[in-house]
Amino acid sequence: MGDDDKIDATPEAEGLRNVELERIVHNYQQYLRFYPDSAETHYNLGLVYGQYGRLDEAVEAYCRAIELKPDLVQAYLNLSGIYLQQGKSEESIGHIQKAIEIRPDFPLSYSNLGFVYIQLGRFDEGIQACERALEIDPAFQDARLKLALAYLQKEDDDAVIRVCRETLEMAADAGWAENYLALAYYHKKEYKKAVEHCARALDLEFKVDRQLLRDLEPYVPKPE
Repeated sequence: MGDDDKIDATPEAEGLRNVELERIVHNYQQYLRFYPDSAETHYNLGLVYGQYGRLDEAVEAYCRAIELKPDLVQAYLNLSGIYLQQGKSEESIGHIQKAIEIRPDFPLSYSNLGFVYIQLGRFDEGIQACERALEIDPAFQDARLKLALAYLQKEDDDAVIRVCRETLEMAADAGWAENYLALAYYHKKEYKKAVEHCARALDLEFKVDRQLLRDLEPYVPKPE
């Protein structure tokens, strides 16, 4: 984590976060006193707990939301993300598969499944899941990003370039695609193209990795 990425973790800041969390949770709990079977409120509690890093409480809230509304797809996906953070990969996959059973036409479920597989090093399964998401919605950038990531992890730079160029044809402001193009061309030792795409990513205000910027520095044209 670089200097620009540091989080204010002073005791004072942490205290303010806790006070804010308690205030928000109190408001939801007051509402639940009158409407205890509000699945949406339990779901929102899960969101709040997750944002504040209280993962066990988030799991409890999401599970309660699902009990009350078993077709709440996003709750399954959010639970999957928490289980992945906790190293419970099978639980993570299982909850996404449940979401797919409920709503098989929702591309985010397949995209998230692809990401879990990629994190587990199961790249071919990750690619298959992302491609399924794109069959449903060819313009779905989240799936395209994760598909490019899978190919990057597989060191298939030509596939990364193909995915990113297809993306930019549909969304010229996709800074992540310019960034991945820079990486792929750098790996292929096509440094001029790498510099060009890195510059475009920066123009789009994408936060390019500092190591890539350092690696490309010798190949940046000097002003005359």
